[in-house]
Amino acid sequence: MGNPDESDDRASRLGRIQTIVHEDFERIQSTADPYVVLNLAPGSDIDEVRSRYERYERFYRAENFQRLGDMDLTRKALDIRRAIGRAVVEIQSRQQPALQQNQKAASPSRAEVPGVEPDAAAMGDIYFRDGLTYLRLGDFNAANDVLTRAVTYDPSRGIILANLAYTRFKLDPTSREMVDETSRLLTQAMSMEPDNPEVFVICARFAINTQNHAMSRRAIDRLEALKPDHPRLERLRRRARH
Repeated sequence: MGNPDESDDRASRLGRIQTIVHEDFERIQSTADPYVVLNLAPGSDIDEVRSRYERYERFYRAENFQRLGDMDLTRKALDIRRAIGRAVVEIQSRQQPALQQNQKAASPSRAEVPGVEPDAAAMGDIYFRDGLTYLRLGDFNAANDVLTRAVTYDPSRGIILANLAYTRFKLDPTSREMVDETSRLLTQAMSMEPDNPEVFVICARFAINTQNHAMSRRAIDRLEALKPDHPRLERLRRRARH
């Protein structure tokens, strides 16, 4: 039998989390001012902006909310995370345009592709990561929405396009037109990021599911060449043989 004090503590903690989330959610819904979104005074310096973003980002990570088992709370947490990401990008572009070359707060470091503005790349990455979270939750409609936005912000990344294409396929896997379109988009994604093993994992999964033997061989061979110790490689090989 569980300890009633522990149950009371969990219920109290959940209540506090719900209160914080609802207050933050109401605030981001009521304003377009990036400083208000971050609950900062207007004109706060960039170090304070980054510090506040990092604090919010740690709290609003999806895994913190998945454990609570409250889908509505998880969705609101993801909405808040995107809003604070947009706020940081906007403040950085206002205060110090030179900082756009060093996007530390709103996105992980990666090589920028020429032709994509740094602010757009940062927002694309935020939506992409939220799309991956929705995929882990099995919510393909929500994943489709945020991944579509990610591609709109940053059309240069094959991994985003691959995840979007596969998500749309999962929403309508029996449509011949969807299968053909997914095949086309995944082929495009492979050409966009020929050295990204995760692109080829997605392509192999799709090709195996649709019995596209030529694509599955190409994807698995490329994955093996890129990362022979990839944890999914052996399973993909086995599935392709059956």
